[in-house]
Amino acid sequence: MKTLASTKQFTLRYVPKHVIPPVAARYLGSPVHPIRPKIFHMYATRDRNTLWWRVSVKPIQGFRRVVRSWCARRARLAFRQALKDRGFDAEGRRMRSESSGEGGSTPERNDDYIHGSLEIVVQPQSVQEDMTVVQTDMHHLVDVLIEKTKAPLKNDDNQKNNNPRKKKTKE
Repeated sequence: MKTLASTKQFTLRYVPKHVIPPVAARYLGSPVHPIRPKIFHMYATRDRNTLWWRVSVKPIQGFRRVVRSWCARRARLAFRQALKDRGFDAEGRRMRSESSGEGGSTPERNDDYIHGSLEIVVQPQSVQEDMTVVQTDMHHLVDVLIEKTKAPLKNDDNQKNNNPRKKKTKE
């Protein structure tokens, strides 16, 4: 995964492809593990048009378990809220307004959802911060995520047409 953005409290690592998390990969790697079939089925049938995201507390392993789970819960809550404030559901799909007459959050176009895999890494500074600061940081990071996931589509089209290295031929 590639680091997309970072603040004092969080680091976002993103890749446009869907990546199976390390814990699930551990179970899938063992052919005799009892929950391997369940994990295999879960990832084989998982929607590929959504954002697969997870929270990692590896940098704060020195803290007690209750603190790590509290930080992870705050990060998940702030991330879901930031997505909701920008019109996305918890899986990165664009939510339709109730006034449009259609319920649900089914996307119409490719730009109606964020897809790929995202890891939110909680930094030790997050333990000391207030929830409002956590939410502010997460709002900023979600803005960066939305901007970066939409930008490559536009830039790829521009680069094909305006490649400065390509020699121009006279007509």
